[in-house]
Amino acid sequence: MVVKRRLLLAIASALTLVMTAAAPMMAASYKEAMPRPLRQAGLLRVKDIAANGGTRAGAVVAVGWHESSDPGQLYLAFSLNGGRDYRRTNGKLRQYRVVGDPKLGVSLAVCGGRVWAGSTYREPSGGGSRVFMTSRTVGGGAAQAFLTPSDGRSVRDVSVACAGKDLLAIGWLEKKAGKYRARLVLRSMEPLGKVTAIQKKYKLGAADYKGGLAVAATPEAALVAYVRDGDLRVKRYAIDADDPSLIKPGPSNLVAQSDIKGPQMAARGNQVAVAFSDAGKVRAKFSSDLGVTFDTGKKLVGAGSLRHPSRAYSADVVGDRIVFEASANKKSGATPQRVESRDGGATWDTSAFGHNGARVGVLLKMSGQTPLLMEAWHNNAKAPKADTLRAKYEQP
Repeated sequence: MVVKRRLLLAIASALTLVMTAAAPMMAASYKEAMPRPLRQAGLLRVKDIAANGGTRAGAVVAVGWHESSDPGQLYLAFSLNGGRDYRRTNGKLRQYRVVGDPKLGVSLAVCGGRVWAGSTYREPSGGGSRVFMTSRTVGGGAAQAFLTPSDGRSVRDVSVACAGKDLLAIGWLEKKAGKYRARLVLRSMEPLGKVTAIQKKYKLGAADYKGGLAVAATPEAALVAYVRDGDLRVKRYAIDADDPSLIKPGPSNLVAQSDIKGPQMAARGNQVAVAFSDAGKVRAKFSSDLGVTFDTGKKLVGAGSLRHPSRAYSADVVGDRIVFEASANKKSGATPQRVESRDGGATWDTSAFGHNGARVGVLLKMSGQTPLLMEAWHNNAKAPKADTLRAKYEQP
């Protein structure tokens, strides 16, 4: 009897383990942010989302978008209550214009008491373009500055990330004198236009001008993902913990080969996640040593081809939770998808959405709480209806 009882307990325990491993991911609870929608206009294109749950003003979530055409205008809006409401106390949307070419987008970061926006400024004379930085304090105070000179170069794919509380990382692609290359600047958090205590400039070498570029950072390192001759490379810049002015460039690591485009990257702690279009399919690779090495990767989106490529729009990672926003593209059209894992990549869940347009997401981490997903997306409506821009937040 004792043997039988022990055997039954062992079987029951094994069944419990199997059922736990096979159980589907628990559905999260989401709610649409106010106002609903954030914006409505003839043309709307979401560009980026950023968040920081540890600011003095509260949990800040910022969204950037392109509105109207010919050529249109870039905007950003931010919430001070964890993505629940993007309005001021007077009920109006807390939105601000951002200088830059709308078609080349805007990249956002939240740190140092500011929302930072990186964009591409086209010279009115047609003589190239420049990296342009904008910042907004929580109270709305603005500062602006060029990061590159007016010397005939052209720039694109500006990407901004916070390297902890000390440094801001800004990367971009540029074309100058017939050469194509990737660049990075690491600067301290002084207001734009002021003298910086730290400003380091780095040349990453040759890069595909239309291959895309993404920057991710932690207090320990800044990383740049870019494409050279169709191959994905990630270069790491180690930051000294005691003196952030001491920065050590590492090698340019080959992460994926052939027909790579459009990387999106995130870094938290020692974890790095990078998603990219690989011969039209979306794949991701992961690092547990802050970009020193990467694993063999995972296919996130199986649809797509070189002619109709699927693409990644955003990536984020906090602890065991990894979230990618992507589009599954076919000849018949594109389907926005969220691909996520809550167990460090052991299992994955894919959610498809019915809106027509891009979707971006970021994980908001607040002290003592599990990370919550913030999202923004646009829906391209057929004329005479207007496009809409919406946002939502995950509830604890």
